[in-house]
Amino acid sequence: MINWAYMEVLAKKHLASLIYNSEYNFDSQVIRIADKIFAERSVKMIMIAGPSASGKTTFSNLLANRLEFRGVKVHRISTDDFFIDRDKIPVLPSGLLDLDSLNAMDVNFLSFTLQSLLEGKSAVIPRFDFLEGKRAGDTREITPEKEDIIIVEGIHALNPVVLGNGGKRDDRIVGIYITPRRDFALPSGRTIAPVELRLLRRILRDFYSRGYSLENTLTQWDEVLRAEKENIYPYVHRADYTVDSVYDYELLVYKRCLGNSLDAFPNKWTDNIREVLKEVSDIPNITIPSTSLLNEFIKGGVIE
Repeated sequence: MINWAYMEVLAKKHLASLIYNSEYNFDSQVIRIADKIFAERSVKMIMIAGPSASGKTTFSNLLANRLEFRGVKVHRISTDDFFIDRDKIPVLPSGLLDLDSLNAMDVNFLSFTLQSLLEGKSAVIPRFDFLEGKRAGDTREITPEKEDIIIVEGIHALNPVVLGNGGKRDDRIVGIYITPRRDFALPSGRTIAPVELRLLRRILRDFYSRGYSLENTLTQWDEVLRAEKENIYPYVHRADYTVDSVYDYELLVYKRCLGNSLDAFPNKWTDNIREVLKEVSDIPNITIPSTSLLNEFIKGGVIE
């Protein structure tokens, strides 16, 4: 549990130090895991999963950078690039697209690709254009050498169906589960739970990177959680490592980005969040480091 009153005091006294130490705490997790994987030597593939807006992509990049620092060549794959075109995604009974389940992915193609790479064969990796809602025309080819490591990240990465190996344990594969794990406790007694923190992140990411409105994100959130319950949580036990992606200062960023915009969308998910953000100071000129996980959800740089 993070004491927000204390974070506010630190932010007003020395914001840069609060940000630095928050980033350091997360980076320390990355370094610890990367160094352990490097020491094992037998690892050929790292599967990184977690619920929506947990920071999988940034964690994957930072992990790759640390392994490369240790002399390992790393190839990175996002399972998101194996989405089928948006107009072909099945529609749920609610009328929404089934975006967060395996039904939205070309699982056979993904499984074939990962098995090929594990066997040291070349594989062609597609790219999904989220703004267009379809697979882009360009691809890239990966040809792994004997000592290379493949990093695969996506909400379904721990699901054995993705690997197509029938759920067998494989010493060449390491699983990592990342998600926010701590609450924020506000002076009023209100709290922000990890699921609400992820919603804040997803609202901003969807707006900045995927062209979705705030209303659209809120409308889909219940379905997102349903899909996580069915497709992610049953496989958390397959992870060899668990990562906490909470940053002590991130409520300051969301207050600055969102202001009072949630007031126009009262519902069961925003009611508590709106009241919490009223207790968060609006501090301008928050400089987020370029390597920060928070850049995955906002434009990055200085939040003026």
